[in-house]
Amino acid sequence: MSAHIREHRDKGPKQEEQSMNEKTFCSTKHTITYNISRRLRRKLFACTAMIATAGGLTTVHGQEAEDSTLMLEEITVTASKRSQSVQEAGLSVTAIGSVELERMGADNFTDFAVRVPNLGFGAESDGRFSANSPAIRGIFGDGTTGFYIDDTPIPASIQPRVIDLSRIEVLRGPQGSLYGARSMGGTIRLITKQPSLDETEGNVHAKLSTVKEGDLNWALDGTVNIPLAPEKFAARITAYYGENSGIYDEHYLPTWTEGDAGDGVTVHENIGPAFETKENIDDETYRGFQIIGLAQVTDNLTFTPKFMYQKTDADGLPFADYEASNTDRYRFYDIDEPGYEEWWLASGTVNWEFDKGTIVSTTSYFDRYLDETEEMTSFLHWLFNNAIVPIDPLYSDISQSEDFTSFAHETRYTSSFDGPFQFTLGVFYQKNKYTRFYPNSYMVGMNDALGFEISPDDLIYYARNIFNTEEYAAFGEATMDFNDWLSVTAGGRLYETKTYAENDADGFANGGPSYSEGNQSENGFNPKVLVQADVSEDVNVYASASKGYRIGGINGNLSDALCGDELAALGITSQDARTFNSDSLWSYEAGVKSKLADNRLSVNAAGYIIKWNDIQQLNRLACGFQYVGNAGKAESTGFELEASALLAEGLTMSFAVGYTDAKITDAAGAVGVSVGDKIQGVPNWTVSSTGEYIFPVGGGYDGLLRYDFNYYGRSFSSNNETSAATQRLRPSWTALNLRAGVMTEEWEVTLFVDNVTDERANLADSRSLAAETPGRQRLVTNRPRTIGLEARARF
Repeated sequence: MSAHIREHRDKGPKQEEQSMNEKTFCSTKHTITYNISRRLRRKLFACTAMIATAGGLTTVHGQEAEDSTLMLEEITVTASKRSQSVQEAGLSVTAIGSVELERMGADNFTDFAVRVPNLGFGAESDGRFSANSPAIRGIFGDGTTGFYIDDTPIPASIQPRVIDLSRIEVLRGPQGSLYGARSMGGTIRLITKQPSLDETEGNVHAKLSTVKEGDLNWALDGTVNIPLAPEKFAARITAYYGENSGIYDEHYLPTWTEGDAGDGVTVHENIGPAFETKENIDDETYRGFQIIGLAQVTDNLTFTPKFMYQKTDADGLPFADYEASNTDRYRFYDIDEPGYEEWWLASGTVNWEFDKGTIVSTTSYFDRYLDETEEMTSFLHWLFNNAIVPIDPLYSDISQSEDFTSFAHETRYTSSFDGPFQFTLGVFYQKNKYTRFYPNSYMVGMNDALGFEISPDDLIYYARNIFNTEEYAAFGEATMDFNDWLSVTAGGRLYETKTYAENDADGFANGGPSYSEGNQSENGFNPKVLVQADVSEDVNVYASASKGYRIGGINGNLSDALCGDELAALGITSQDARTFNSDSLWSYEAGVKSKLADNRLSVNAAGYIIKWNDIQQLNRLACGFQYVGNAGKAESTGFELEASALLAEGLTMSFAVGYTDAKITDAAGAVGVSVGDKIQGVPNWTVSSTGEYIFPVGGGYDGLLRYDFNYYGRSFSSNNETSAATQRLRPSWTALNLRAGVMTEEWEVTLFVDNVTDERANLADSRSLAAETPGRQRLVTNRPRTIGLEARARF
């Protein structure tokens, strides 16, 4: 391995921060520099050309001399638990820096996800807030993608606001050795900005926009860094508040038609009270803050406490009926569908540096609570009208709450020896408690309408599901540089997991009362091998083989009263389907990373083959219930290509493309699954491109012109189907965002148009809290065309 690579490896976190501050002009209040001299203007051009899709590259001032050349510079990442540049990392990784996130106007997960090759997303779980399901390289499903804020693992479904981040790292491929369970497809890391001990600075940002089909959106956020005790303690405080206009309108449905009327058509008047059309019923409000401290305890010991909080209140569900472009809904009753999510994260990190290495120890506690309500009249009316006895639509709704807490601890030692051998060793512990609760849901008047009692007190559904999980692990990686150009890394993770579950349910939809409980435990080892070689000063190649896994578990309620005969036909009982084991995969990857044309051009590429075994298949039963079981095999093959170019002073462009072919190769008797079925939620192609031009406009001002384009290929969904053979096609879609602005060193004002062509994308079909009403799917969509203005001031 070359000397410059070893130099990066030898740096501890404090050295890394100092090095980055010295060489990266694009930091804190100096993110943008504009006038006074040509030399400063060159630094401006350098800072603003952030190229995220090729690993977060940015243009920088190469020399102080007037004839210096501009070049692409790489963001330093900590994907391998030690500092190294994106070009040096022996894996396919995309890093998006803070300036780039600001320039693209990223507010949430979807905004940056479309920029990352082979990163898919959908809605795997019920409702809205816990439904987001990222998938990397075709490995789709609950718990397949790791999600971290700094060193703390959190649920992948969470969607924190993208505010005051240093960078986002997306690691493609299994991260089973360093990140463990739930990272079998890859890992997404949000890295927060850290306090500065010697500088008071901050910024304020405001955004105002209007969305087609809706009204005004607005947001305000601000950050301040305060050295409370110079060189000893500092705090970085961020707060934000915003509102997004709804786009869906709800109308009264005055009639209904009997489903068993034979050749004739019998139309009935709706007995529900008429209501006026309600506009923009899916308005939402969000707010939050984060406080990060930094204490310099001794010259080589720091402590970083952190507290983050976010709450979102939604007036209604942001789902489209029938097709993605439809913003009208028709309902029998005026039933609100509100929801809210609230979470907080507290953590403390100790960083202790020695001459020969660094100890990093992080302890964290995460708490999340959400509550959602959905109208159930439509589904129940269809059920009675078509499968039981036609009766009038009766008022009914269903609610679900989720309470998730997690305690996690990790301590690791990362060496910084003088010789060719380096290693990382660590231990990890996590304890999760998860409760999903459905309070009593009624269909008042059901028994009277039927003329007999089908469920006591008209009870439709009640359930309480409790899942507790513990994970213990020891992990490590060691690297040997055999000479100036060749290195080999080997490592692995030894783990043990324990799960306990308890399920209690009742009601008409459950076939009466039921109760179950169970335990499940496993242990194993995930190895990894990586070979890297410097083909030349500007070209590096690597190849790796690594194993990833996903923790096993226990299924929720499975009603014997409703599903017993169907399970018997499959040759199993509800007890047989009570638990499921971990599934695992082997990934084989090879890649090349290059810096060309005097580092004005960067081209990175990787190809992979993934073999997935004992897949945790979701078996959907005709009785309306489902369970997870281990069955079959799958294969995912594909590639990523990312390129960035500095075409002229101030003018940069980037291009990224990913391709994934993920399909079942062995069904092994899984319900509704056949060989050749596509893995759901996985786009075949992901393409993105960005162009940015910053130029002087006179009077000490500079102008900005930028575009962001993405293409998201077709994918399939079987969320609400009993067979993968009837998976629903989600068509490909494109989006174009445009931005133009004026800037000085202290402020910037930008006009933007997001989704210029007003493309309405089908991102997923929602897994309803009750069940999907046949013939009326509810779709998760993107936002319509949005036009707005944003301003940012720094001090």
